[in-house]
Amino acid sequence: MPADPTSLPSTSVPSTSLPSGDTRFDTLIINGRIIDPANDRDEVGAIGITDGRISYAGPVGDQAVDRARTVIDATGLVVAPGFIDMHSHAQTINGARLQALDGVTTALELEGGALPVSDFYRYSEETGRPINYGYSASWASARMQVLDDATVISPLADSDFRLGLSMFSKYQDGPRWRGPADAREEAMIIDRVRGQVADGAIGIGVLQGYVPDSEIAEQHHLAELAAEAGQPMFVHSRSMAAVGPGNALDAVRELIDSSEQSGAPIHQCHMNSTSGHLADRVAEELTAAQQRGVRLTTEAYPYHAGSTVIGAAFIDPDQLERQRMTPRSVIYLATGERVADEGRLRELRAADPGGLCVLETFDLEDPKQVSLLMAAVTYPGGAIASDAMPMTYVGPVDGRELGIRALTEDVWPIPPGMIAHPRSTGCFAQALSWVVRDLGAMSLTEMIRRSTVVPATILEQAAPALARKGRLGIGADADVTIFDPATVRPGGDYQHLGPSVGFRHVIVGGVSVVSDGELVPSAFPGRPIRGSAG
Repeated sequence: MPADPTSLPSTSVPSTSLPSGDTRFDTLIINGRIIDPANDRDEVGAIGITDGRISYAGPVGDQAVDRARTVIDATGLVVAPGFIDMHSHAQTINGARLQALDGVTTALELEGGALPVSDFYRYSEETGRPINYGYSASWASARMQVLDDATVISPLADSDFRLGLSMFSKYQDGPRWRGPADAREEAMIIDRVRGQVADGAIGIGVLQGYVPDSEIAEQHHLAELAAEAGQPMFVHSRSMAAVGPGNALDAVRELIDSSEQSGAPIHQCHMNSTSGHLADRVAEELTAAQQRGVRLTTEAYPYHAGSTVIGAAFIDPDQLERQRMTPRSVIYLATGERVADEGRLRELRAADPGGLCVLETFDLEDPKQVSLLMAAVTYPGGAIASDAMPMTYVGPVDGRELGIRALTEDVWPIPPGMIAHPRSTGCFAQALSWVVRDLGAMSLTEMIRRSTVVPATILEQAAPALARKGRLGIGADADVTIFDPATVRPGGDYQHLGPSVGFRHVIVGGVSVVSDGELVPSAFPGRPIRGSAG
């Protein structure tokens, strides 16, 4: 895996001539501006789809149109490979639907992961998904199981565990899982992670920031396992502090050291939030390591605030000041309240440690802080990834039953009273509208690159199916996103859940999941993406 994932050549080559007269298309997309960074293509043309694959990529012709069962006229629209989200905790039917409406065709839970991973794959297959999905092996869940005797309940058997991050939230206040393990316990943790990788997990999800007191040796041993299996680690780094020892810069140096010693590929999750006010210095450190051959990659999402559980170690009142935050930087989603003071924060952390909250990292009124956010979002070779969160229900009592069902079941449209961080429904629309259109901080082509071929290339050695995604060349999977670059925008905010606007068509494996801007609720073409060791 090279330091810059965009430097690898595409595995497919677009056609430059019309197919033979016998070729038939299930779908033909015509007259759109085709932007396919993997194949260096930016032109008005046509894309043909047959049996779930791209069968034609070239000019529009009357003969080709006559051979299509369905024709999509994309005049004035951009036709791009479907977006690949490496970092989505919204692994439910409606979580996936809302991401499809944001242009996403593959959403992977790689930071937190799953355990038992085989049951999560089976559950997703049995219930169906509109977009492709996949999971890493959950190190945090393995620690909860070993150190706190947490009961691992399959999503096949218990509805409480069908919502993303359920086990993580339920056992958040366990007495030991955040701290050091002895040699015997560490071996048990590593063994459980190894078993999940063997069962098809895509690498290892390492929520190190939630386990601040674990030994560095344990991370090194995880890296050795990753190197042995040929799989990456996806790491929420240990600290996001801006000052003092053990700050965000020290945390990324820890990742560099683990990768350099083991040879394992390590992916730093959400550089914007975990690097925070040291994002510029972290960027310099990553660049220097990549230039000497260390196998590091990263990602970011274009929002000034993050979201997590209110019981997280780094939301402890004693830690917030080191991160240049206060209790008022925290918004508790169950009530919508901005936390008033330290006393209220401690009360909420004790009463509902797994409750979702929003954590404001940057002040958008401060140009210097916006510059720090952009240092992460525009980091060379970095991917765009949402860190999409599960929904929670905060609405009226008389609608609660339907709202709770909508969290995990096939309920559409989304009932009133649901909330989640807006990155969960609008990450890619936010990047297209705010970063590209409003700020001019990135070109449209570069944003599409970071949402398609960059994540595909980061992952294709670990999950070979990704070699056929993020591209629109002949033989690639027919995952396609079609949007209006002039009007695309996120539809939700921090108080209201809403789908993105401007994505006109989204196709997964040749099947339309969004048509003329509307979700197709009956479409479940999503397929599992598995790690190569499984």
